[in-house]
Amino acid sequence: MVKYVALIRLKPGYDPDETWALWRTKHTVWAKKALLPELKQYSINRVVATLTDSDIFGFAEMLFDDVDSCKRAFKRLLTPPPDEVLPRFQVERIIMEFKEVPLG
Repeated sequence: MVKYVALIRLKPGYDPDETWALWRTKHTVWAKKALLPELKQYSINRVVATLTDSDIFGFAEMLFDDVDSCKRAFKRLLTPPPDEVLPRFQVERIIMEFKEVPLG
């Protein structure tokens, strides 16, 4: 299993609250449609506080079976035209190996 993480900065001139509302509603619907059937899990996260100086607005996490399925899904997602939310973001995209660690 691999995890895709997008670190998201909001471009200047966009309202953070409006963008968060659109990200939670319209963008997630658009993204899921493009990423399925490879997408196994999807979460979005908005930064509400930081412990260091950071301009990160939020991040998205997605699980896929492997790197190839992730790349295949994102090829569809990043094919124009974008939805109305994606142009608001400056995104750093990474794919990493995912392993849950038991707490007990």
